[in-house]
Amino acid sequence: MILVLAKAYPKDEDSKNQIIEFSKDLIENSKAEEGNIDYNLYEDTSDDYLMFVEKWESIEILKKHMKTDHFLKFGQSIEGLVSDNLGIEVFNCENLEF
Repeated sequence: MILVLAKAYPKDEDSKNQIIEFSKDLIENSKAEEGNIDYNLYEDTSDDYLMFVEKWESIEILKKHMKTDHFLKFGQSIEGLVSDNLGIEVFNCENLEF
């Protein structure tokens, strides 16, 4: 499984709300993609950033996702709303059972 953690740093409260609104379409369409396990957005209340947490079946599927219209549209939509580039980390994981 591939795990993606992507931090978005909104410029201000209004920008944060706009990013959240734009993310609704991204999340809905991403969850419908073949090979998506999970896709959500969370808000960090102490450092004031938004965190996308994504789970994919493989790196190939993730690369395909990054070329979709809804992914590209989201990136264009938030360009002026963030104070920095997205901080993206990608992990290759395995599910361990206890």
